[in-house]
Formats: sequence, C-alpha cells, structure tokens
Amino acid sequence: MMIKPSDYKNFGEFQDAWYPPTGHIKEDESNEEAIVREMREELGVEVKPIKLLSEWEQDIPEEMAFWWECEIANGEIKIGDELKEYKYFSTEELRSLKLWPAEKKFFEKFFWN
Repeated sequence: MMIKPSDYKNFGEFQDAWYPPTGHIKEDESNEEAIVREMREELGVEVKPIKLLSEWEQDIPEEMAFWWECEIANGEIKIGDELKEYKYFSTEELRSLKLWPAEKKFFEKFFWN
C-alpha cells in the first residue's frame, strides 16, 4: 500500500509523490511497537508485524527506513489529518508512479530487477 500526505505538509517537488506509511521510532520503543503505533495513528488500523523485510537509507541523510510486512489485525483504513489518499498497486503500476528517490531505489532493488 502506498499513501499520499495531506496538503497541510509541504514536501516541495514531492508533494504528490506516493510512499509507504511511515513514522519515527520513539525513545525506548521497539521497531515492532513503532510500526503498530504509527499505523494506528496514521491509518486508523491495528497491524500485526509479520516480518522485517529490509532496512533502507532514506532521502534525508542518516535516516533509515524499516520495511515491514504487516497484516491488518483490526479496523479499516481512514483518510484523516495525515493521509490524503491511499491505494494498493501492482509491481508494474508502481513503475509509473511519482515516488520519492529512496522508495524508487528500494523497489528497483527488490522488485524491479
């Protein structure tokens, strides 16, 4: 699933770029706890982390992304303050999307090779 941010954030040339749901790990919070909390806050769903797929360098220097396979355990995705739109895309559809550079590199390495 890929999301677009609400218009209240300004991402410049990447304002309408698609990216996976994201967030930050709080102090004294595990990676698994962070993904559960962030998906609840951003999407309104409870997720069950299945497997860590990759750690990946982001577009902001020294920031890392942790790509997880998750299952929605409870709830339905809701558009809200942080989320303007969400969609599920096939691997082929992802190739034509406007993506952040780090996400594009991730997909090139793991899905488009």
